[in-house]
Amino acid sequence: MSRAMHLPESDLSRREFLAGTTGALAGAAAFGLAGKAEAGKKHPSRGGELRFGMRSDSIALDPHRNVMYLTSHPLGATTQGLLDLDLKCRPVPGIAYEWDVSKDLMSYTFKMIKGASFHNGREIDAAAVKWNYERIKDPKIGHFFTRSALENLKEVQVVDKYTVRCNLHHPDVTFPANVAYYPCNLMAPDSEAQADTHPIGCGPFKFVKWDRYEVTVLERYENYFETDAEGNNLPYLDTLIGRPKQDDRVRLTALRTGQVDLIDNMAYADAADFPTKYADQFQTWDVPTLGTSFLTFNLEKGPFSYSNPDGKKLRQAAAHAIDHEAIHNAVFYKRGDLAYGYFAKVSPWHAPGKPWPEFDPEKAKSILQKAKAIDTPITLYSPKSWPYMQQTGELVHAMWTAVGFKVNFEILDGAVFRPKMRSGDFDALSMAGAYRFDPDGWFSRQIHSEGSTTKNTSRFRHEKVDQIIAEAKATVDINKRLEMYSEVESIINSSCL
Repeated sequence: MSRAMHLPESDLSRREFLAGTTGALAGAAAFGLAGKAEAGKKHPSRGGELRFGMRSDSIALDPHRNVMYLTSHPLGATTQGLLDLDLKCRPVPGIAYEWDVSKDLMSYTFKMIKGASFHNGREIDAAAVKWNYERIKDPKIGHFFTRSALENLKEVQVVDKYTVRCNLHHPDVTFPANVAYYPCNLMAPDSEAQADTHPIGCGPFKFVKWDRYEVTVLERYENYFETDAEGNNLPYLDTLIGRPKQDDRVRLTALRTGQVDLIDNMAYADAADFPTKYADQFQTWDVPTLGTSFLTFNLEKGPFSYSNPDGKKLRQAAAHAIDHEAIHNAVFYKRGDLAYGYFAKVSPWHAPGKPWPEFDPEKAKSILQKAKAIDTPITLYSPKSWPYMQQTGELVHAMWTAVGFKVNFEILDGAVFRPKMRSGDFDALSMAGAYRFDPDGWFSRQIHSEGSTTKNTSRFRHEKVDQIIAEAKATVDINKRLEMYSEVESIINSSCL
């Protein structure tokens, strides 16, 4: 499928954003944040309000029970973790200013900043980290995606007040990427009772108000530990206001008419010429790669499944029927690249394997005819929240119908889509995955047979793939890891179809 976003790299970090957003930013960034010219100003005045129009909203407030997306929710600004992320999504100091790993990759020791505090004034210490991680790992509390980040964590050891050691079940080079503020953020241990109504985090902004689908209001946390290059406390802004606007055109109109100062995303049709068309009115912030759009087969039951003797043939027919170039042009307006593997060419983790089956509708028809599978009924779903998934689903519906499948395509609200996905009540899904900070975050969650998302979506099973992913997790040499992931991509694109 087509990659959801693949754009030139910006040199704007989270710290630079906190230092550069000052006053009311009329005509601020269309895609993300203020540009580097703004971020580079020295000693901007403190104060001001930033109104953020985002494409979606959180389900609820407890940061461990719910996922606060990296870029799309203002509530993410209330959070912080042991580690943060740099511009290339690599782990850098957060609450922990340094860390080291044992030679056997079985233990990580983090040294924490003294004096950093939660929004209720409680100091962030090793005991607080231990409490947070144990709460996240509790299957009755932690969201399955967040729990998956700590699934290899055996125990948390308080070495001293400001030193915490994480002992693992298995060797793991990816652990630092998993303890960044997304998804493993820290909340005040003595605030659990109010987590669903007024969460107490330790990020640059503190919670004030949340009316779902209406407004989120956050205020600057005056005791936030990060500073700018001159030692001034961050952030400079007084207030951050989130305004959910799901429809792309409504969100863009809100920016153009001054109802909001910043939006996180726009339709690909508008993104094609917006940076040049409105260069004199708005700044844009491009990200190197946001994620990948793809189709997921249900491999547990139904026509594409392992249990169907002709399941592999039907998957091959479905793959040959898809015109990736047409989707790239019609849905993504040629933005980004065709995805032959999960990570884009711009990513340091780009490791393409053998390509997926080429577009050949006549071959697809022939396969179905030989399998006596013409008019095989297929249920294809897409979530309502993401237009490009819907548009991709619509095109795939037409392509599969053209070669002989009898396709029922539906766009479902999240409250309906998620239960159907988890119960396996589908044949195929039009989906996407966000860029992970370490490739293991994709392969272990979405490809490994025991992956948290695998078990809720594709139900994919492959013993050799599981073995390769486990070995890559314990391999320090990056080039060797790339070779391993390339082999996994090859298996997925060829022998498993």
